[in-house]
Amino acid sequence: MAKQVITGDMRVWNVLQDFPETYEVFRSHGCPDMRNGIFALSAHIMKINWAAKMHHIQPEMLLADLNRVIQNAEEASEEQPGEETTLH
Repeated sequence: MAKQVITGDMRVWNVLQDFPETYEVFRSHGCPDMRNGIFALSAHIMKINWAAKMHHIQPEMLLADLNRVIQNAEEASEEQPGEETTLH
């Protein structure tokens, strides 16, 4: 399976919708809750690089963490295609 790559040119809202596991990454870097209110509105138009600059976050660190989270989620889903049950 091809790796998903989040780039700085992607809109925050699209990333949150496509990869919900990234929500905690944004929050851990100091971003506000972008699921509701005015921040949700701005997330629809704001690109990740711009959001990082507004919140004084190094874009490279944020992007690395976002991509790490989706990579881990992808690997975990590949490891659990169907759990085998053994009968004794």
